[in-house]
Amino acid sequence: MQSGQKNESDSMKHYIGNKFAVLFHGPEVFDKGYAKRIIDLIPEASFYQAGTMGRTAAYDHNLENVISIPDLPGKVIRESIECDALMIVIYPKSEFSGQSFVRIILDNAKLSIPVMHVDCRTGMYVVWQGKFHDEIIKSLEELGFVQGNAISPSKLFSFENNLTTRHLQACEVGDFVLCNNLIIGKATSENVTISTNEGNIITTSGLEVKEHGLEKLGKINLLTAKCCSTQQLRDDSICPRVTRKEGKGVAFVNHCAADVYDLTRHCEGAVAVGDDTSRIVGDILYRFSMPVYAITDGDWDKLIIKERFFPGSVVVEVEHDDAVGEAVYDIIFNSNLKLDIPFDTLKDKLNSFLEDKIVQLKKY
Repeated sequence: MQSGQKNESDSMKHYIGNKFAVLFHGPEVFDKGYAKRIIDLIPEASFYQAGTMGRTAAYDHNLENVISIPDLPGKVIRESIECDALMIVIYPKSEFSGQSFVRIILDNAKLSIPVMHVDCRTGMYVVWQGKFHDEIIKSLEELGFVQGNAISPSKLFSFENNLTTRHLQACEVGDFVLCNNLIIGKATSENVTISTNEGNIITTSGLEVKEHGLEKLGKINLLTAKCCSTQQLRDDSICPRVTRKEGKGVAFVNHCAADVYDLTRHCEGAVAVGDDTSRIVGDILYRFSMPVYAITDGDWDKLIIKERFFPGSVVVEVEHDDAVGEAVYDIIFNSNLKLDIPFDTLKDKLNSFLEDKIVQLKKY
């Protein structure tokens, strides 16, 4: 290299500054290759993602430099990412839903730094505030992205008669509607609203409510809650990356698949309660060669369509998985989230404990 000549990495670092952060959201940006392209484009940046399925997708594609923070994107940006410029990379259902998502993030994060988002579905980028160096813009455009404008916001929230109402964006009929990672119903209209009073969901519209989901949800702050709609969490054609993870003991995961990484850290296997929870936990832990004892009751919504459990796993169906799960937690786990015994020993113990409650049993 000649004296005074800068390499590409040094040059880009000059353009992005010392604290340029990229936040990926959703598994599609990884599965369709866009995350890798952005990482190659801005290698000196810091890379983050904030969701369970996004974390799994980053793992599948060997993107080890993407830091996963298990929290709402707005909170992650506000509390966990230190930067002087931010790029949010998404693959939304539509241009409108993508911009609505970014707007909610920015409203929650209340940032004063430059912010842009890159919409990988439409091939558009939008600068929301501040200014980005021309070299960043040029590099995005060389990848085929074109500049767009922020659309006028529709009514995201309304307030009347002590009710706070949230208007969900870009729902499709038949979508699962989730609030803080729990299914609360299915969309019967493109216009879905959720209304709360003092944190309790009082009324909805455009939604076939799943009462059990509302019971599990409890009180929420509708202004900051993660509310979304989807047909399924991730394309089931994706080939998982499988490795072996060493650990001891068994974790207890009760209707909280979003916490699976934290709960199963250093474990050998897991007990999962809930039909969709069990399939999500099984799908994720399959990648780490970890078996699951799944307690279900037949109300599988199929957020994940394809079942994937590591050999040695067991799926049992009972009459009421909530009641059985509570009994297992109280009596077998002694009200702890981890039990320090081998998975096979616990499996035999559970088969005996649940013998008169099991309607159906499937071994993997």
